[in-house]
Amino acid sequence: MIRLENISKKYGDNIIFENTSMSFEHQKIKIKGENGVGKSVLLKIIVGYSLPDQGQVYYDTSKEIRKDADFIENAGVSINAPEFMKSWTGMENLLYLANINKKCSQEKIIELAEVFGLKEALKKKYKSYSLGMKQKMRLLQAVMDEPRYLILDEPFDALDEKSKAIARDFLDQYLAKDEKRMLIYTSHSEQDDFFADIIVHIKNYQLV
Repeated sequence: MIRLENISKKYGDNIIFENTSMSFEHQKIKIKGENGVGKSVLLKIIVGYSLPDQGQVYYDTSKEIRKDADFIENAGVSINAPEFMKSWTGMENLLYLANINKKCSQEKIIELAEVFGLKEALKKKYKSYSLGMKQKMRLLQAVMDEPRYLILDEPFDALDEKSKAIARDFLDQYLAKDEKRMLIYTSHSEQDDFFADIIVHIKNYQLV
């Protein structure tokens, strides 16, 4: 479970959230709202990349961001379309990241790449990737350590319909393997509404 209590956040005079609270307990949670309303900011607050001006963020029921850990633990994160080393191949990028936590082998990366249709692309330099290939890399990077929490900003953006269906099917199967796993994602597309168990709207500085 992830819980936000009395969260407030603003940048200058621009209010993003004002004393809002929400518990996330479902497996697939979509964050929805107009452009610029604060969807990515919310994900950053949940992860610990951005601190609220007031309020607390809890995960695993009672662990508090900044008190018990600087960032949420056991999480796969992709926010604001993170990039990779352009002069490295896809595999070189992923192996470098895998070596940090030492949870994912090269064989596992290849297995996931086959699922996402990215196996041959991993041999190529990242700078040659299309937008769709970059998105698949971000998804692969987020799931390769098999985290409990997936925090994904626009995970289906730039994917064709076939790739979107593959990604949704994979995420469904991934979550089904462990009922404690959770996906929190944003999407500008109404077509992604059906994928969520629950939709959280950002309206008037509140989570609804």
